[in-house]
Order: sequence, then structure tokens, then C-alpha cells
Amino acid sequence: MYKAVVIDLDGTLLNDEKKVGKDDLLTLYELGKKDIVRIIATGRSLFSFHEVVNNTFPIDYLIFDAGGGIINFKTKEILISHFLLSEDVKYIAEKLSELKIDFQVRNKIPDSHKYFYKRFLDCNPDFDRLNMLYKNYSTELSSFSVLSDASRFIAISPVDDIVKIITDEFAEYSIIRASSPIDNKSVWMEIYPKNVNKGSSLKYLCNKLKISMSETVGLGNDYNDIEFLNITGKSFIVSNAPKILKERYTITVRNNENPLTEIVKNVFI
Repeated sequence: MYKAVVIDLDGTLLNDEKKVGKDDLLTLYELGKKDIVRIIATGRSLFSFHEVVNNTFPIDYLIFDAGGGIINFKTKEILISHFLLSEDVKYIAEKLSELKIDFQVRNKIPDSHKYFYKRFLDCNPDFDRLNMLYKNYSTELSSFSVLSDASRFIAISPVDDIVKIITDEFAEYSIIRASSPIDNKSVWMEIYPKNVNKGSSLKYLCNKLKISMSETVGLGNDYNDIEFLNITGKSFIVSNAPKILKERYTITVRNNENPLTEIVKNVFI
């Protein structure tokens, strides 16, 4: 009945040690043997993905940058990559600066781990930690004139107020909320070209593979998974997901307890 499995990475397939559980890894291999298409849908860039996963990882396709790009993981061919035009990039950067919101402007795919950043808050430890992790790939923004086409913006705040502000100010773009993979507390609000998200990219990929959405199973854990969980034929979340997701989808075990293996037992066996 099901032909594809779509799985989020951080907080879902990855455990708290940023590793894939032994049973889940074996399950990925078994799904491949049964010709079930294995798709990872992550907010990570390609570079960041490969920080935790190697080139021999047993999947078929990778949706990355929260839907900004899709790659055939076996051939390494990038099937699609979205980006904001330079005039939009400069407009968004200027508006975020007026609002005094800390932000990053990510380069176009495949270099979306490289970015300019601008900081305003006196205290934003998550933003600082991320910049420290990517200190070799980040540059403080000194002039809007250096900005060109970009894959996305990431605005980071320690408080929830940013959600309404970003949503109201940039309604003409795709706004995706995510919980921080760094401290698991701060709010990340990401700005993409209109209609870009994990769900729209999954639709594109499934259409290309001639797989009906009713033939897919989804597994996620966070706000940026909602778009694909809303369209997969059967949708699950791990038990460590936010409350709002628990009210919508079937709950399975925690990310530390091999959740992929658990749902495969229930769905495919």
C-alpha cells in the first residue's frame, strides 16, 4: 500500500547524540530492499547534513533547507533549488534591520551553509553559538550592497514574539518556524520564496516518481514538518514533539527509541 517513507532528521531520526539508532539504520536498509523510497526531509543545508550523515547513508532522496532543495542522494544530482532574488533579499534585510531582529542571509544552494549575519540583541546566545559553529563560513553584514540572490533568511530569537512579527511583516513569502537544533529552546523563523516548504518539495518529488501522496508515510517532530505531515498518507510524530503537533498526528516513541522502526512495525508489517 505504501511506496515511500518521509522522515525528518533532527529530533526525529537522529537521537539526542545526533546519531541514527542502530535499529532505525537497519530498518532503512530493509526498506530499500523492499523498494520503498526513503526520503529525508530536513531543515539542514547539504553541508550541515553531511556533518552528521555520510555519503553511503541508506536513503534515496534528500529534501534539504526545509524544502529549498532536493537531491538524488545516490547520483548526487540536485533536482531543484529555490532562491530569493537579490531585490527581495535586500528588502528583507533592510526590514529585519529596522525591526532590530538578529538574522542570517544564506547563500544560494549548494553553498547555503555560508552566510552574512547581522546582530542587534544584547543577549542571543543561540545566535552566537551558531555563528561560532560556522565562523569559517559566516561574515558580518556591513552593507546591503553586497547582498545578491540567497536561499533563505534565518531570524533567531530567544522569545516567541518573533513569530507574529515575522509572519505579519513578510506575508508574501513562505515563513517556516522551527525549534533551534542548537539549544532546543530558541525560535527560528525562516523566510523563503513563496510556497517553498518541505510539503511542496515532497509533492514535486512524488509527482516525479509517480507516487501518490496517499502512498506515503511521514514521520516528524517539529513545526517545519507540518507541511509534509499534512499531506502524507499516514503521518506520525515522535513523542518529544511540541504539544500542537501531538494534537494533530499519531504519536509514536521518542527519537531516542528508534521511532522509524516502530512505525514500520505498525504500518508495513
